[in-house]
Amino acid sequence: MEPTFSAKLIAFFSGFSGAAAYGAVFGVLLICGLGVPIPEDITLLAAGILASLGKMSLAGAIFIGLIGVLAGDAFLFFMGRIYGYRVFKLPLFRTYFTEKRIHAAREKVLNNSKFICFTARFLPGLRAPIFLTSGVMGVHPFTFFALDGGAALISVPVWVVLGWWFGNNIDNALTIAKEIQLYLLLGVALLIIGYVLFKRGKRRPSPMETTET
Repeated sequence: MEPTFSAKLIAFFSGFSGAAAYGAVFGVLLICGLGVPIPEDITLLAAGILASLGKMSLAGAIFIGLIGVLAGDAFLFFMGRIYGYRVFKLPLFRTYFTEKRIHAAREKVLNNSKFICFTARFLPGLRAPIFLTSGVMGVHPFTFFALDGGAALISVPVWVVLGWWFGNNIDNALTIAKEIQLYLLLGVALLIIGYVLFKRGKRRPSPMETTET
């Protein structure tokens, strides 16, 4: 059976150790952050596998994972703040950021700019467009990095530790990774539904207010 792209990606990382391993993980995560369709979660999983094989430390894998994802996010965010809507016309971005993806990201940022900066980390298809659009639409840097960083502190250790736990048992690691991705998406969906219902409840006038009017 032909190896999947995820298996090939993990096999690619397995050829590195020491400083080269840290550099490879950081570089790929930075590229992931630019919207290039390389699975960020699998890259973090691979970092954990490298840690289990003694090619980097577990703490180092988590640290370089956090630095890598936040560096990519920061690049997108500040490109959006600097160039505004012109950023979508730049050669670096126009290939990956289609009108459909930009429109979906814009709607989400418009509706819940703070909330979406947190949940975007768990939405692989919309993550990069949302971060870029957040910069374009003027989300405050402190707000963006507090929420995105908080989400990264949850997601990055989960994927790295998962890879470390399963070691070189790649098939089991990938199977569990798919299940975790499903549970994370379900959790985010429930969180979004709860947030929307909460906001609607706050907007609805109370019976006393209705009587007074």
